Amino acid sequence: MAPSFCLFCAAPLSPGARYCHRCGRPAPGVASRRTPWVFAVSLIVFLLGVMIYRVLTAKPESDTPVMANVGSNARGAPPDISQMSPRERFLRLSDRVLGAAEKGDTAAVTRFAPMALAAYGMLDSVDDDARYHAALLDLKLGHAPEALALADTILAASPHHLLAYLIQIGAAEQAGNRPESERVRKNFLAAYPAEIKSGRPEYDEHRAVLQQAETSFAQDQAKRPPPP
Repeated sequence: MAPSFCLFCAAPLSPGARYCHRCGRPAPGVASRRTPWVFAVSLIVFLLGVMIYRVLTAKPESDTPVMANVGSNARGAPPDISQMSPRERFLRLSDRVLGAAEKGDTAAVTRFAPMALAAYGMLDSVDDDARYHAALLDLKLGHAPEALALADTILAASPHHLLAYLIQIGAAEQAGNRPESERVRKNFLAAYPAEIKSGRPEYDEHRAVLQQAETSFAQDQAKRPPPP
């Protein structure tokens, strides 16, 4: 039978008491039942503390997506486009692909063009400038039907749109369809004066390309003999 007094302060204990009402120590027999649980809980707390310490003090590994390190800034460090807006991410990837295409880097085009088109698909809203960029990417991948579909979408809302004409010309030349290319070039030259004065924001963005195309098309047309 358990003693009826506290082993620590000798205070009398009530029958069935688990703790001393004077010093708070466990009653005789209680401590022996609690010791294994106290040890187990203490061990769990210790191990949990070790895990938290390692997590907080370990050097975190970068979890930035591969596409977040495309391109480079002026200092040579890769830009983190994961922090950009969806439109900024799409345009940055698009510029990377088009720049690689100009250098003949087909591996980079093949690698990053699908990423850029995936970013295009994530845009909340799409305007003619974004469609033009996406169509250029399709052309670089040899997807002429997709590029022409985007050009048709632009022309449906904005007839005589110069950037859509450039996409149609590019698709025709990829297919070796010279008559179609010539037809669209004439449409481009006829629409150029009025369209360039329309003040479309995308024309300002691509003014150098449009001016170069107008000059080149006009020169080619001037070299041809007049029809009989």
